[in-house]
Amino acid sequence: MKAALPEVAGLSWPQVHAFRLERHHLSRRAPGKDLARVVGEIGGAQAQLMSAAELQIAVRVDCNVEDVRQALWTDRTLVKTWLMRGTLHLARADDLPLYTSAMGKRWIRVRPSWLNFWQVTEPELWKLVDDIGAALDGTPTTREELIALVGKGRPARIREALKSGWGGMLKPSARYGRLCFGPSRGQSVTFVSPQRWLRSWREVDPELAIVEVARRYLRSYGPATKTDFARWWGAWPGVGNAAWAGLKDELVTISVEGARLDALAADVGEIRRARIGESVQLLPLFDPYLLGHATRDHLFARVHASKVSRTAGWISAVVLVEGSVAGTWTHTVTSKILRVAVTPFSPLQPRVKSAIRERAAEMSRALGATRAEVTVD
Repeated sequence: MKAALPEVAGLSWPQVHAFRLERHHLSRRAPGKDLARVVGEIGGAQAQLMSAAELQIAVRVDCNVEDVRQALWTDRTLVKTWLMRGTLHLARADDLPLYTSAMGKRWIRVRPSWLNFWQVTEPELWKLVDDIGAALDGTPTTREELIALVGKGRPARIREALKSGWGGMLKPSARYGRLCFGPSRGQSVTFVSPQRWLRSWREVDPELAIVEVARRYLRSYGPATKTDFARWWGAWPGVGNAAWAGLKDELVTISVEGARLDALAADVGEIRRARIGESVQLLPLFDPYLLGHATRDHLFARVHASKVSRTAGWISAVVLVEGSVAGTWTHTVTSKILRVAVTPFSPLQPRVKSAIRERAAEMSRALGATRAEVTVD
């Protein structure tokens, strides 16, 4: 019979929110020199929309969007590739070997439905992954150039799959550390080998990697469940069980207002002591703070769910007040003026509106605008 985890009772959602805000660097912005470290600690910035990823970092770090681009393309302390949930992310470059090892064949099985969709056999897929890895080096290569290199002699169905804007046949190569993005060449994206593009590379044991990824997840997104972790990482069979089994000696169960969640025992004292620092934040589209759990009931009432989790997986930019979602916002930048329009779920107190203006001013500097204007519906 499996032994139960030690249990801690009597914690509240405000304590949990305060802990997560601190670990997400949302209570206070980190100095610019820590940009890559912060990206690592939050498990990456979701980057199918690059402008959103840049802002996700800028609300946590005292930097501007040009600093993010320099870290990505010049310093190479960040890397852009397909990672968690099969979506594009900006990750800390030093973390990529860990992530790709934890996403390797040991933990992820190719689904027959996926193979059928792309009309490839599993042997064809792995041969293609190997050939893509062999074709790429540290020189940025466009999709068209890559297709010319690896598509030669292959069926038209595979060449068409390689052209997919969703990354279809390229994602497996990214997951296994054979491909990442290079700097764009005009309007064309490019790809490189991360093992040749990044400053360093190391091999990581897959058994250790999945446990370390889960440990890092709990440091920023805990307390949580193994289902939450699997939803954040990618709901591949067995990864939650494997990760939690590897962490069993480090975990405790926490009761949070009736919810039973798991946390690292080392974090319990900090969760108990946690208090909200900066109480108002403007989180950009697809912000990681909103993407760490299987449900978002702890962040807002279900009546507002469609305003935050929109169609086609679109996650709105939101206003956080003491760790909970109090509304959504949109922005434009014209003539060096950042214009922020806030739609609250209920009337906002004057102090909250004042804090929103402060956050908008910080964001305007990150975007290179001269000032910010805020309207509240």
